[in-house]
Amino acid sequence: MKKFFLSLVLGISALCASAVEPFIEFQPIQAGDDWTAFNFQGGFTAKVHPNIALGAGFGITERWNFDSAPLIPLFARLQFEGRIRSLYPFFSFDVGYEINTEHTDCGAVLVNPMVGLKFNRWYFGIGYLGHCWTPKHADSTSCFNMKIGYNF
Repeated sequence: MKKFFLSLVLGISALCASAVEPFIEFQPIQAGDDWTAFNFQGGFTAKVHPNIALGAGFGITERWNFDSAPLIPLFARLQFEGRIRSLYPFFSFDVGYEINTEHTDCGAVLVNPMVGLKFNRWYFGIGYLGHCWTPKHADSTSCFNMKIGYNF
């Protein structure tokens, strides 16, 4: 446990020592079972290396027709950025937990790897969103998703 807290303190110190970039994202989600939703999320990233950023964020996920209670995702982000001539590709990996506001006894561990391109402060990515529901609903769901985001 001491190692975890030491790692956490060192990680926060590294984030505070670098420039922090807030972000906001819109993420439409289309699952195979006619479940369409949107996700608005925001957070921050900070460079720990010229090509590597760490961050954290939270959001809200709701169906298009507002017929169910929203999910609240909380996640950590690892992002690799590069430059190929005039293109700025990136790979991000989000991992976290989605709190279910309707059935509070269950939620989902989420994993969301994504590849994309940056255009100035805007970015666009395509990824794979996987959920592993907690034991009461011990199944998993997954779908392709895309993100449109802006770094402040």
